[in-house]
Amino acid sequence: MNYSKAIFLINDDVRAIRGKYGTIKESNESDVFKTFDCDIAVDDLVVVQTNTRYGMTVVKITEVDVDVDFDSPTDMKWIVQKVDKEPFDNLLAQETLAIDAVKSAEKRKRRNDMRANLFADQQDKLKALALTKMENGDDKS
Repeated sequence: MNYSKAIFLINDDVRAIRGKYGTIKESNESDVFKTFDCDIAVDDLVVVQTNTRYGMTVVKITEVDVDVDFDSPTDMKWIVQKVDKEPFDNLLAQETLAIDAVKSAEKRKRRNDMRANLFADQQDKLKALALTKMENGDDKS
């Protein structure tokens, strides 16, 4: 018997969940993991116990409540925890808004600086042109 699966004989609340390492392009390798977390669902990201990467890595759940193969010699590792991506996704969204604000301010500053530098001695001549008073192709004077 593979003793890493003994918990399934001891406790009926343990679940067997299949997770996949990497993306489709990276790997088709998947393993079955054990957990007591009843909220883990397909497409969730979870941290799992491994023999590499500091003993943990992330997998994407592809199947839940799978049958346990007690005859398989492969050790079954534990799911450490579900990854809560919402705070990280919110952080990325906030960063995007901040970057957009910086870009807008930078664009405005560059435009104002270019105007000031290029047309400093030509302001009166430029303001007199009808071209500077047009909106959407129409003269606003």
